[in-house]
Amino acid sequence: MPQTSQTPLPADAALIQRLRTDRGLDGPLSVARCAELLGTFTSRPFSDRTWAAYEQGKRPIPDRELVLMALVVGATPEQLAAVGRDSAAELLSKERDRRTSPAGARAVERIEAAIAQIEALPFSEETKAGMVEVLLQQVDALLDLHSKQLHIMRQERS
Repeated sequence: MPQTSQTPLPADAALIQRLRTDRGLDGPLSVARCAELLGTFTSRPFSDRTWAAYEQGKRPIPDRELVLMALVVGATPEQLAAVGRDSAAELLSKERDRRTSPAGARAVERIEAAIAQIEALPFSEETKAGMVEVLLQQVDALLDLHSKQLHIMRQERS
């Protein structure tokens, strides 16, 4: 949704808006869908209202949220740097590297496949969103347990 007032959009918000809406034959992503897709990148997504407020320039976009938005719409670190968001560009670069590591890529592929299976189910969008949230909570719980296990093992060696 383009800003209609005389005040121009901040460059970072304009970039996200352009990448969300100018998608060629795929057509634009809705703000609601973008907020939904955040769940594939974080266990702490933000709402579609928050996305809209950031994209409309009503609120400054913190680095973490800008990186998540960039992941959803496919922005590059170079594009973030070009709009003056060097810190977010660096975070995005690190996040992309982490996700493309063999272990990270495998985990992302498996989680995305599980989410695709959920999306294909004949349930309401609300039910499917709940199922995705449970899946992501289970992944987080497993990783938390692993971290605790490593912590216990380190203590035994001390």
